[in-house]
Amino acid sequence: MNKLGGLLKFNMLLVSMAVLLLLVACGNENEGTATDAAGEEVSNETVGSEENQELESVKLVLNWFAQAGHGGIYAADAQGFFEEKGIDVTIEPGGPQVSSIQMVASGSAEFGLVHGDQLIVARNQGIELVALATIYQRSPQAFMFHKGHGIDDFDEVSGRTAFIQPGITYWEYFKSKYDLSDVNELAFTGDHTNFINNVESVNQVYVTGEPFFMEQQGIETEVKLISDSGYDPYQYVLYVTKDYLTENEETVQNFVTAFIKGWNYFKETPDETLELIHEKNPDKSMESLQYELEVAKDFIYVGDAEKYGFGYMTEERWSTLIDQLNEAGVLDEAVEATDIFTTKYLPAK
Repeated sequence: MNKLGGLLKFNMLLVSMAVLLLLVACGNENEGTATDAAGEEVSNETVGSEENQELESVKLVLNWFAQAGHGGIYAADAQGFFEEKGIDVTIEPGGPQVSSIQMVASGSAEFGLVHGDQLIVARNQGIELVALATIYQRSPQAFMFHKGHGIDDFDEVSGRTAFIQPGITYWEYFKSKYDLSDVNELAFTGDHTNFINNVESVNQVYVTGEPFFMEQQGIETEVKLISDSGYDPYQYVLYVTKDYLTENEETVQNFVTAFIKGWNYFKETPDETLELIHEKNPDKSMESLQYELEVAKDFIYVGDAEKYGFGYMTEERWSTLIDQLNEAGVLDEAVEATDIFTTKYLPAK
């Protein structure tokens, strides 16, 4: 009886050991290796942690509807560059009824795009914003004329009808520098009908857009860049509030790194991103987007961007712009260039 009992106990021990070995083998199989997208073997523990990584959600408000001038942003999003940095970015288009400054200042968005002179005016009004990078190194803003009715100097705008957006900053600078007292200034609403019907009129434009649409309608035009006057603010400037920057430096660094990577990617392979932008903004044809990009290249990937890398800004440029706005009587508070921009988060060149 004792022998039989001992034999039964021995057999049960063998069965238990077999089950234990089976469980260990299964566990090793589950915790072994997996293959990532590049064909590299990685542990399942690593795969699981990446899949479960929680992304930080932020919002970026554009300065206008989706266009080629936003290409690097959409490229960074589509290619997963933001996600690689642990950020889930919501890209919100701008428009005539959307103020990125109001949204960012109120905390309903973390990042925004704005023109350089608008950022300075906001600072003058007590809204502490900090520029992190610029998309346009040179301003593509211009005056558009009917062909044969252009100007050599900006004084020649006097005596004409000018369609100008109310409150646009460079117009205030122009009125302080040139004699434009005889200009018939009318609000520009985005409709070019009145300009088309008046061959002596002047219309504010971006050289990346309106001349193309005029050409499509059979209207021959000429343009004169605003920057020919020496007034040349950075355009499409990426910014945050000073408080957000102070409290979220890591997020800002990650965002800017992905932002720059997106623009470098877009420079080399723009077509797929332009198609995405067309889907986001079907009012923009592929032909118009391609035209916009071709012209914009001479304003984006130039100057300091060539020498120091995309997005770079200088204290000299910001100081000059502040001085010009002071001369125009736009500012009533002292603004220091070093308080409104930083290159700290841009890649070292």
